[in-house]
Parts: sequence; C-alpha cells; structure tokens
Amino acid sequence: MKTKYIAILLALMASTFTVKAQTLDSLLKKAYDKNPALKALQLEYEAALQKGPQVSQLPDPTVGVGVPILPVETRLGSQNLIISASQMFPWFGTLKAKEDVVLTMAKSKYERIAAERLDIDYQIKTAFFNLYLLQEQQKIIQKNIRIFETIEKVALAKVESGKSIASDVLTVRIKVAELKQQILILEERKQGFSASINKEINNPITDTIQVDTTKITLAELAYDLEQIKQKIESNHPLIKQLDWNIEASNKALDLNALDGKPTFGIGIDYGLVNGRIDAIPANNGRDILIPKVMVSIPIYRKKYTAKKQEEELKQQAFELQKESLTNQMMSSIQGYESEYESAKLMYELANKQIEISNSAYDILLTDYSSKGKRFDELMKLQSDINRYEIAIVNAIVQSYLAKFKIDRLTDF
Repeated sequence: MKTKYIAILLALMASTFTVKAQTLDSLLKKAYDKNPALKALQLEYEAALQKGPQVSQLPDPTVGVGVPILPVETRLGSQNLIISASQMFPWFGTLKAKEDVVLTMAKSKYERIAAERLDIDYQIKTAFFNLYLLQEQQKIIQKNIRIFETIEKVALAKVESGKSIASDVLTVRIKVAELKQQILILEERKQGFSASINKEINNPITDTIQVDTTKITLAELAYDLEQIKQKIESNHPLIKQLDWNIEASNKALDLNALDGKPTFGIGIDYGLVNGRIDAIPANNGRDILIPKVMVSIPIYRKKYTAKKQEEELKQQAFELQKESLTNQMMSSIQGYESEYESAKLMYELANKQIEISNSAYDILLTDYSSKGKRFDELMKLQSDINRYEIAIVNAIVQSYLAKFKIDRLTDF
C-alpha cells in the first residue's frame, strides 16, 4: 500500500510538469470546435436548409411519345406517331410558401445547436469543478498527513520519555494510513470526471485532465426570478424551438390554403401523319398540332379541412409545451437556489468551526507535548479540522455547481 501511495504521489508530482493544467475557457473552446454532437447538429441544420430548393421548383414537365398499333385514319392520312408535352403550374405563391415552411423548420433545428451548447457548457463546468474539488481534497489530506506525522514524532518522543504509551504512535499511524487510502480513492474518482470532459472535447477517453487549481471563493448568485422568467419565455433555445414550430405551423396553414387552389397546365400534342396514296386531298399528309390548357380543380376538400385542424391542434400543443417547459425550468431554478443557499450556510459554518478548532488545537498540542495528556482529543480535533477544511472547499464547489445548473437554463 505504501508503495502504491508513493507511486500516486510521484504521478501527481510528475503530472504537474508533464500535463499542463487546463483552464475552463480553453476546455469550452475545444468543445465548441470538436464536439461531434454539436457538429452533427450543425450539419443537420445545413442539410435542412437544402430542402428549400427541393420544394420551390416547378414540377418536371411531362413528355410522351406514342406509336399507334392501329393507326387512326384521317382524311389527310394515317397517324403514325404522337408526341405530347405538358407543364403544370401551382397556384401563385405556392412554391414560395413551400420554401417558407421548410426554412422555418430549419430555424427550429438551429435552436437545437444553442441548446446543445448549454448542455455541453454544463457538463464540462460540472466535471471541471468536481476535478478541482478532488484535487483540493487531495491537497488538504496531504497537508493533514504532514500534521499527523508531526504528532507522531511528538508521540514517539513522549513514549521514549515514558510520558505516553506506544498505542498513541500506532493510533497516529493508523490515521495516516487511512488518509493515504483516501488520496488513492480520490485519484480513482478523478478518472470518471476526466472521461466526461474528454467525451465533450472529443479526446481519447483515458487522457488525463489537469485543471487549473487557482484558488476560488464562494460563487456569487444574484438573480431576479421575474426577469429570469421573461428571459426564458422569450429567448431560451428550447422555447424558441417551439416558437419556430408554431411559426412553421402557420406557414403550413398558408400553404394548405394555396394547395386548395386550382393548378394550371399548358401542353401541346403533335401527331405525325402519313399522306394518303389512294387520293390527293388538299393538305394531304399535314401533321396534327394541338395546343392545350389544363386545370386541376381541388373539389375534394376534406383533406384541406383536416390539415387545417391538424395544424391548429399542433399549435395548441406547442403553446402548452412552452408553458410546461417554462414552469419546469422555473421550478428547477428555485431548487437550485436552495442548493446554493445550503452551500453558503455550509461554507459559513465550516469557517466558524475551523476558526475555533485551530485555537483549540494549539492548546491541546501544547498540553500533549508538555504533559502527554489529552491525546485522544488532539487526534479527534485534528480529524475534525481535516473534515472542516474539506467541507469548505466542498461548499465552494457546490455553490458553483448550483450556479451552473441555473446558468444552463439562463446563460444564453
């Protein structure tokens, strides 16, 4: 176990020199550039834009060729070949309306990119600060190990002078072994958070992430709930996505109205006529040319009525989804604010506890050094100080995690 602990310490020291600590901003920038899910959504959006030209074109013209098996005999000869061509035209504005529908739906997809960025921000920030927490916990424990080793030296001196018993030394060594084991456990836990960041920045999943350990203080949180609600209702990507869905539905209603209008077509039929040989009438063998105009009248109206009802129902559903989503977000924010306030109280309490404990520790250490008494109290108090120091950094990180949860719903 000792060998493993030393190896971990050496690895930690080596990582300081071989792995450059990364800042939160640099990791976020990498994620924006390399995250595959974000790239996929960008490509989906660009692909959706390509639907515009697909639906805004006229239908292809129709050309037909026919060879009569039983030729039609006319006064000027027999028809041996018939060629026809036609082109249909939708009602005025229909093609533009179709393009408007698909482009509006593409805008809805674009909002998914913004929503995905919020999720990526949250995932990286959360993993980053959990790594920071684990690194700080390791530092605190290492510092406390050194303090317990100092106590061990005092205990050894007291045993040698006959003012204490050997079990005091063993008790300290057990405590040191426990703390070293905690460092190993924390090192293992760091792998999970590194993997989370690597996933977001598209790095090999086993790469080591060393975060910038600049000291931080409690996060600041100042929000006006009414302003937040207005901001969410007007600008949150998921809400805007629903707004674009409603807009697309309105465009679909316009298109449905135009689809209910007649469509027109023009065409021409050409017939190749072989002249008669049994007689020579005037214009013998003259070909046939028939220009034509076509109209398609949408007389079956149920499908247009049903489409109108479908879009109106979809709009009602989207409005309710917006209301539900906003309520859900506001409820979550209230919960996250409570988490922040709890972290703040934990921070204040731990600071008070450690301030008092440090004063008491000096008294107990002096007492044990001079008289060899109150060893158990000294050990317990130093363990408590270790716990309070960890509680402080934990409260700081929890305050940021609560803030990040709120940012995920408001920072857009």
